[in-house]
Amino acid sequence: MRISKSKLALAMLNAGIDSIRELAKVSGVSINTISRCNNGGSVKLPTLRRLAAALGVDPAELIEKEG
Repeated sequence: MRISKSKLALAMLNAGIDSIRELAKVSGVSINTISRCNNGGSVKLPTLRRLAAALGVDPAELIEKEG
């Protein structure tokens, strides 16, 4: 599965997180992994859950819709 770049940016804005570096710090996910996901790479469920928890959103809200 892939994370929607726009949905991630919106969730970060709503959570008051200003940078990938800050998101990495609060989520425990590496900057490299977040950057890869943000650039269209696939994401594993545990990573998605950690990012969503740090942003205070449901994991489904970050997933890019297929098609």
